[in-house]
Amino acid sequence: MLRSRLQTLLIVLAVLLSGGIALPLTGAEPSKLFDADGLKNAADILSGLARPDFSAEFLARVLELSLESLLIGVLGTVMATALGTLLALVAIRVPDLDDPPRHRPAWQRGLTALLRQGARLLLNFCRSVPEIVWAYLFVQLLGLGPGAAVLAIMLTVGGNIGKLYAELAEALEPGAIRALRATGASRGAVLLHAVLPQVRRAWTGYALFCLECNIRIGSILGVVGAGGLGSEIALSLRYYQYDKLATTLLAVLVFVVALEALGARLRRGPLPRTLALAGLGTAAALWWLEIPWADLWSGSSVALLSFDHLAPDAAFMRTVALQTGETVLMAWAATLASALGAMVLAPLAAAHLSTGSFLPDPPRPAWPRRLARWLGRQAARAVLQLTRVMPELTLALVFVVWVGGGPLAGILAIAVHNLGVMGRLFADVLDEAEPGPPAVLQAQGAGPLAVFVAGVWPQVRARLAAFALYRFEVNVRATTMVGFVGAGGIGDALHTAISLFHVRDLTLLLIVLLSLVALVDLVGDRLRARLLATPDRGPRCAPPVLTPSSSGAFPA
Repeated sequence: MLRSRLQTLLIVLAVLLSGGIALPLTGAEPSKLFDADGLKNAADILSGLARPDFSAEFLARVLELSLESLLIGVLGTVMATALGTLLALVAIRVPDLDDPPRHRPAWQRGLTALLRQGARLLLNFCRSVPEIVWAYLFVQLLGLGPGAAVLAIMLTVGGNIGKLYAELAEALEPGAIRALRATGASRGAVLLHAVLPQVRRAWTGYALFCLECNIRIGSILGVVGAGGLGSEIALSLRYYQYDKLATTLLAVLVFVVALEALGARLRRGPLPRTLALAGLGTAAALWWLEIPWADLWSGSSVALLSFDHLAPDAAFMRTVALQTGETVLMAWAATLASALGAMVLAPLAAAHLSTGSFLPDPPRPAWPRRLARWLGRQAARAVLQLTRVMPELTLALVFVVWVGGGPLAGILAIAVHNLGVMGRLFADVLDEAEPGPPAVLQAQGAGPLAVFVAGVWPQVRARLAAFALYRFEVNVRATTMVGFVGAGGIGDALHTAISLFHVRDLTLLLIVLLSLVALVDLVGDRLRARLLATPDRGPRCAPPVLTPSSSGAFPA
């Protein structure tokens, strides 16, 4: 036991030390937050945010752009769900019997395996390229407007949905599937009658969660000319109109909060109602959004990718290697910073810990203490909500104005956004802890810190570490995105290659990005599996990316 605790302590210290090393290696200078120019810029931003522009003319514009962002998110989600579902049905590995009643021909088995691997490769390709890269590419094909955002969401989110749908299906208990196989049922019949009935609610819940995220994504892709509220955010920052920025960000906040509430209700309601609303939203989006679909096939646009003459020069690849390393270090430093902040705020936001008792019939404390706990919980939840709904790209634009371009702005943007995401996830994990062990300690007179350390922490530490690791994988892609606005990482090079139509450089950068994401995902999957399967760290469970919280939400 002592040896295990010592190993855990050494691992924690090594992780914290790695974060302290990663920050200076990126070239980030935290002192820029407090120099005279930075503080003046911060004061200008805060003063503008404190007095939103509520003029009738501007509110009308924000309302119109909000509707456009909403329809972009709805249409993008529907198309992403359709793409992800189609590819997932091909990618799912259906267990077979050792001695099936009807043997399929070898060529048929080989073709099925080939299609399955092809679907998985396509899903990984789509999800590995951040939405902003797809959006920038489609802006070159379709011109300015919402079409680029819709297609970007369809591809990246479709890749995520397909991968998660396939993993959810493969995590099912194989009993019903094998029973149907024993009757000689085909693969299609097994999927229809044994797999889909078991995963239908989970698939629907994740699609609704993606809708909430995609509204936020659709509201920021306008930064690269893809319509929605992002176009107004970019203009407000470009012309230092922080009062207008405040109004636009408030609109994003209202959208996300309202959609979280709507998504929770739809998850609890019947599936036909959700499908009917999706159909209405799709019809409204196709009617309202002016998307030149024919331009995708007209052939009049310039080539954006080329695999001719890909042999890179040494200087270019040295620069790419440095930017790739900077991307990984930025994501790691931001993840550790947000995880530490979440570990402070999550216990305050968790229900059991904020009430101070795990007992079924706890003693009622004096009203000042109850009031203090309630206020602490509401404040923690408000901070987590506000930071979670602020997209990384918007935060990166703000921090670029504050501290200038470079890795520091990107690290701060990703850390602030992930503080809300990880705090919410950590609070849900704490709420799901088995109340028995901490209740026993509390009944014996143990204090709050002892109850948490000895009763709660051993149950949740593996899942908290797994969630933090998963967020690091997400943050590698987010770091690419913030680089488009000058906040460091390989995104800056991608932005330059697309803007100047350097086709060879863009192709090489995308190959490097895909390889990086695939490697990070592979290592992350292995580490999460070991964390969640370790006997002394709690029961084995599904990967956190697939597990809905007690409130029905999935990790962002």
